[in-house]
Amino acid sequence: MDKNKKIFGLQRNVFFLGITSFLNDLSSEMVLSVLPAFFISVLKTGAGALGIVEGVADAASNLIKVYSGRRSDKMAKRKIFAILGYTLSVCTRPFYTFAGSVFDVASLRVIDRIGKGFRDSPRDALISLSVDAREVGWSFGYHRAMDTLGGVAGPLVAFLILSQFPDAFSSVFMVSFVIGLLAIASLIWVHDVGPVISKNIFAPTTGTLTPRLRAYIFSLFILCAGTLPVAVLLFKTQELGFAVATIPLFYMIYSVSYAISSWPAGRLVDRIGSGRMIVLGYIFLISAYATLAMSQSIFLLVLGLLLTGLFSACADGAQRAHIAHLVPENQRGTAYGYFNVAVGFGALVAGVVGGYLWEFVGSHVALGAGVATVFIGLSVFMSTLRVRRRT
Repeated sequence: MDKNKKIFGLQRNVFFLGITSFLNDLSSEMVLSVLPAFFISVLKTGAGALGIVEGVADAASNLIKVYSGRRSDKMAKRKIFAILGYTLSVCTRPFYTFAGSVFDVASLRVIDRIGKGFRDSPRDALISLSVDAREVGWSFGYHRAMDTLGGVAGPLVAFLILSQFPDAFSSVFMVSFVIGLLAIASLIWVHDVGPVISKNIFAPTTGTLTPRLRAYIFSLFILCAGTLPVAVLLFKTQELGFAVATIPLFYMIYSVSYAISSWPAGRLVDRIGSGRMIVLGYIFLISAYATLAMSQSIFLLVLGLLLTGLFSACADGAQRAHIAHLVPENQRGTAYGYFNVAVGFGALVAGVVGGYLWEFVGSHVALGAGVATVFIGLSVFMSTLRVRRRT
């Protein structure tokens, strides 16, 4: 792959993978944004059940991520894993129409996340291998921006459907499926990057899990364990008395903040470093939790969701870019596999524990526990930065 062939200043693979992510997230976020309403209106349950479903689904994907990352490194082929992963996820979406229990939704979410497990590590490796080192943050920032633009459009489309046809969840799921098929089709313009020889003199020559990478992965697990799923945070709308049908709109507020900030945040990563950007992101998250805990009006609720979007924009791409500085090119798929495992199992803890605390103890306790966990994770992460600086 010629790293000099660009479209709108972006390497070809990066550009089209962004298009794929936009379409896929438009599709998937249509489903995710209506799940709180679906759980309340159809399944007659709440945040605890949804948190468990999301946590278990993310954990299931982790069983695949290390395998797909390692296998893509050995085969030096990443596109096939992306095709398989996107196809598996998209094929689940029409079946939500027939879901009548929490178990049914959980099964579909697990299959969806297994698809995510197949695609994420090879796709992230493909992005990092398709660009020069000085463009890694910028490229991941673009990818996260396109991903999140889909996240903005998805809840909006879902809201428009439900506002015109109340409780027409089946229509949301079928439209989501059609858009997902377009996402799969867009992969035709993505090409594999052949085997490479690392030029990073600071990267390990044997074995991916160096002590520095292990410490980073461990800090990520703690940080993600303190990051409550946005789907759980949206139950704050019910505490304030908003209609169920408005939940996708509030989800869109978060997604707009994320989308607008992602690409500039990616550029900032290349300027100030991924480590500082990660710390900045979690400062935004702590601020968001404090704001949501105090919110008794729509203003503070919206502000909290905007801050949550800023956190995601700053941290998400920076965390991925940070991996590219720790391992050589021919081990990226494996490294991103371990990265995604840490993120996924952290999400499992956040979803299960956070969702339970939110529903049965109170939102203030859930948010406070999140803040405390993030502080611990930041302490561990900043210690890895000091070790790297001394090295």
